[in-house]
Amino acid sequence: MKISCWLALIVVFLFQMACTDHKSEIPEKGVSYQLNKRRKATIDSISYNIQLDIPREKSESIKGIETISFNLNALDSALVLDFNSDSTHIISVQSEGEEIEFEVANQHIVIGPDGLKKGRNTLTIGFIAGNLSLNRSDEYLYTLFVPDRASTCFPLFDQPNLKATYALTLSVPDGWEAVSNGSLKSKTSRSGKCVFQFSETKPISSYLFAFAAGKFSKTEKTVEGRAMTMYYRETDTAKVSRNKNEIFDLHAKSLSWLEDYTGISYPFEKFDFVLIPSFQYGGMEHPGSVFYNESALFLDENASVNEKMARASVIAHESAHMWFGDLVTMDWFNDVWLKEVFANFMAAKIVHPSFPGINHELRFLLAHYPHAYEVDRTAGTNPVLQDLGNLKNAGTLYGAIIYMKAPIIMRQLERKIGAKLMRESLAEYLKTYAYQNARWDDLIRIIDNKTPLDIADWSRVWVKTPGMPEYALSNETKGTYIQKRDSVSNRIWQQPVAFKDITLGQKHFHFPNPDGAGYGYFQMDSASTSYFFTNYNKKGDSIFSKPVFRGAMLVNVWEGFLRGDGPDASALLSDFLKVLPKEKDPLLTDYLLGRVQTIWWSFLSDENRDRYQPAIEKGIWSLLNEVPDKGMKKSYFRTFKRVALSDDAYQKMESLWNKTLVLNDLALSEDDRISLAYELAVRAKGDEKTILQMQLDSTKNPDRKARMQFAIPSLSQDERKRDAFFESLKKPENREKEAWVLDGLSNLHHPLRSATAIKYLQPSLEMLQEIQLTGDIFFPTRWTNATFSGHSSRAATDVASKFLAKHPDYPYFLKNKVLQAIDLPQRAARLKR
Repeated sequence: MKISCWLALIVVFLFQMACTDHKSEIPEKGVSYQLNKRRKATIDSISYNIQLDIPREKSESIKGIETISFNLNALDSALVLDFNSDSTHIISVQSEGEEIEFEVANQHIVIGPDGLKKGRNTLTIGFIAGNLSLNRSDEYLYTLFVPDRASTCFPLFDQPNLKATYALTLSVPDGWEAVSNGSLKSKTSRSGKCVFQFSETKPISSYLFAFAAGKFSKTEKTVEGRAMTMYYRETDTAKVSRNKNEIFDLHAKSLSWLEDYTGISYPFEKFDFVLIPSFQYGGMEHPGSVFYNESALFLDENASVNEKMARASVIAHESAHMWFGDLVTMDWFNDVWLKEVFANFMAAKIVHPSFPGINHELRFLLAHYPHAYEVDRTAGTNPVLQDLGNLKNAGTLYGAIIYMKAPIIMRQLERKIGAKLMRESLAEYLKTYAYQNARWDDLIRIIDNKTPLDIADWSRVWVKTPGMPEYALSNETKGTYIQKRDSVSNRIWQQPVAFKDITLGQKHFHFPNPDGAGYGYFQMDSASTSYFFTNYNKKGDSIFSKPVFRGAMLVNVWEGFLRGDGPDASALLSDFLKVLPKEKDPLLTDYLLGRVQTIWWSFLSDENRDRYQPAIEKGIWSLLNEVPDKGMKKSYFRTFKRVALSDDAYQKMESLWNKTLVLNDLALSEDDRISLAYELAVRAKGDEKTILQMQLDSTKNPDRKARMQFAIPSLSQDERKRDAFFESLKKPENREKEAWVLDGLSNLHHPLRSATAIKYLQPSLEMLQEIQLTGDIFFPTRWTNATFSGHSSRAATDVASKFLAKHPDYPYFLKNKVLQAIDLPQRAARLKR
């Protein structure tokens, strides 16, 4: 062969190798753990300066330009920025003012080393913002970037351990307000637009950067020297006036408490909050610009104590995040539970002083344990600390295990090491990692250095393995509860297990976990269960008169019922209805009413529902009229409209809705009347078109009106219209308002319509992977729960079982969501009587 041929082959080979090397530098979609590690090791000192021009019409594109400055300490590979939008939305990329080559692939912008230098680099990128995380409505928009959605809007390094400063300039339509993390530096008018320039933030993670703009009202207040501004959309001025001072005061108390507990002043420049209609979460902890679901803070006149506590808790929760999550952030999203557990754990402490009349041990029990058990008892449960290979799956980590089980574990840790040591350890943790990132094991190491206890071993079981322990009476040691053999070899759940024994003659009654502190399933025998209900809230009895004891036993009984260890559905419903008039604690009343509704729709046969109909309607209606507490009255009202089925009950509901019947101390809000209209429509006893149209016409708030217009087709008596509504949900643009979609799903899958809704189950499961990619973090769970919550037949759960069997390689996280959603319907199908 000639030398020229050899040279030609060598050139081709080198070219192929160069192409192969170049392609190998294009990472997979999302942010893999490997990409996260490489960038963390080579990039630091990042700052973003972002300018966005927001048009009045939401159909028009938002144009932007940003300058990214950073230190780069290696040039051995391409620089990878994240941009999860259309590749044509990148208009230009410049380095130090000069155009450079780049490639857009797999949701990334890849820049070769030739366009960069060691040390300080400055990139300027012209782009069109992606819409996925902008939540645009006709009159306002707001961002929601958690966990990895900032890159769906603009290019950046979208991982939590690359903290950066952000300086934002927004050009918005004249008459709009705007708010972001930084304080307002200037506000000017230009060419019919209003330009808001915000000051540079402290170092924060990308998911915490945020802004909102639109037609918002605002009010300002200074509480004990702390200035705060509240932005909102609510048009009911009486509701705003009734709630605003309490909202400001709860924030001020939370922030002051946290400063005192941690020994660290509020770590960011300013504190504002935005109340958003139909917001996807209860709240989101953007420093300097906290976002809330508006309805969770603007309460109705007859708000229950649970609703007031929930408001105080969500405010305390988001305030706690300023330190736990914002000041110190998890290194990788597998530790997302770390910020959430601290926020919930602190919130429980913070709300105590504001509610001196509340039994806070009971509140903690009922707010955490039942919800944690709802997941932990299922085949789809997961450890608190989960593995995460790619940030694109981070949203699937969220759920009751993080929000409800983790605070229980943290409280156990505090009791194990003592409140003083806990506080000292957390203060050291915050000061050591301020404006940086940390892991759970970093905190454990701090604690282990301060105590002879082996906290790492305790953590291995409680934090890093799934499930819950089960306890039963020992056959060998009389009156002793022991842990049953665990599914994980040699696993011992370290926790004290208390019990209370009562002996009457030759009869022995056993009540496990009487203080509600232990976590797990505590089996009760039938005699003890019967004795408990017979003596429920017995006056003068030191045990049965204690609310925490009653709450703990009700939880035990319910867990036993679901496992087939307790009374059947009819007997348990009868027991609950008998003890409701004896229960005066509003927290326990709400718990009992929730269980009554679940039994009613999921665990009773049609025959037994007909049998109990007169008793339940008469009983709940009587308590609704007789109970003096306004909050409890609202709780009974909500239960009545859920369980009412008879013609007489329908007439009562219709009369309450059209205001021909007025009950003393029962003030119905606009939301209540909309809900009543929905319940009347789904029962199909009257002219649902007229009812819904009249309610729509009388609804004054434009956001509630728009939400109702969206949901009305899902309430139609015409099955073809309901089918068309479901078909519309297959388009991502029709799922943008997630709260509205959940309304529609609940209507489609209402128990009264469950038989005609089975056909929606298979396509709903087929859509789940796309929903996980296009929806926000809680949407996959809420989608599956809303889809299956109205079903209690084997035919419905078989759809899910067959779907999972047909897809053995279905994503692990989403498979768990399905298994969690069908657990209660599966139990109902087995236990229905």
